[in-house]
Amino acid sequence: MRKFNYIFFAILIMALVSCKKENNNGSQPVSHDAKGVFILNEGTFTFANSSLSFYDKEADTVGNNLFFKANGSPIGDVGQSLALYNGSLYIVVNGSKYIYKVDAETLKFQAKLEGFTSPRNIFSVGDGTAYVSDLQRGGLWLIDLDKMEHIQFIETGNSTEAMVRVGDELFVSNWSNYYVPNSSNKSVQVIDMKTNTLVETIDVPQEPNAMVVDKNDNIWVLCSGGYNPGEQDPALVCIDANDAAKCQIVKRFDFNAGTDYPDGLAIDGAGETLYYLNGGYSSLDVYKMSINATQTSDNPFVASDGKVFYNVAVDPENGDVYVTNAKNYVQNGDVERFSKDGELLSKFTVGVVPCYMLFN
Repeated sequence: MRKFNYIFFAILIMALVSCKKENNNGSQPVSHDAKGVFILNEGTFTFANSSLSFYDKEADTVGNNLFFKANGSPIGDVGQSLALYNGSLYIVVNGSKYIYKVDAETLKFQAKLEGFTSPRNIFSVGDGTAYVSDLQRGGLWLIDLDKMEHIQFIETGNSTEAMVRVGDELFVSNWSNYYVPNSSNKSVQVIDMKTNTLVETIDVPQEPNAMVVDKNDNIWVLCSGGYNPGEQDPALVCIDANDAAKCQIVKRFDFNAGTDYPDGLAIDGAGETLYYLNGGYSSLDVYKMSINATQTSDNPFVASDGKVFYNVAVDPENGDVYVTNAKNYVQNGDVERFSKDGELLSKFTVGVVPCYMLFN
């Protein structure tokens, strides 16, 4: 979810709700063999209209409202993130505070896990367990994906957001300190996955919202900088993660405080090229950058041109770049697919506020 002030968001929704339109795109079967991308559409906050789409890149077709069509019920309030494991798709629903488990091919309901405070991102380890970050509680959850049970809550003292793994360490960003008093929103914490204990805290610029790992096992952290006038500190930093006990920032690229709000970070399958969103809060362009660059580019890879770009993802197989357009956050959004050279390859309509993308 883009880091909205919920009061402002609610006012915006009420003002624009009369513009809402139904998506008339059809459905299509989802196959384990299909090459494409799942798109989780957040929906509007408190409207419980999150939905699931799938784009088949070989057939160039899109299926929308797939969860509802498979189960006869909506996903819930604010779909947040996705994970695939052992033939199942896991859907984290932030506002409704649960995780759905569905068959990845039929999308039929299998199980639901509740008991979260404010679940955000899910990180599957690959051994039947997954970590789930939490916006409103000081730590993260470890869950059993097969049994759909809570294993434990790992205390960190800070709310948790994005997660990446290097070796046996899980790196967790601390984006918000709004719900957890006296906590940090300027750090990345390191969890020893063997013991599930906190072993290190790394200071970074304010509001680290996204992270990726490059081919050298270095971690790139995109920090929005926050909203407070005079305190904004937007930056992209690189952390040497090869030794978790000695992690340090080895590169830093600063953006313009007060005007830039970088959000959304992706990396290609080779781990060599970064893509991120930056610009004014409601007008973000897509930028492209080599991990070996010495400065950021002043020229967008793709200019928004009035569109509300919301997130970016890269196909790990062919390097195509997918960018979501949330439009006015009420009507159905779009996804645009570009080549690595910036050529528009296709565009398709999905659900309301398309955000999280997971390649199949």
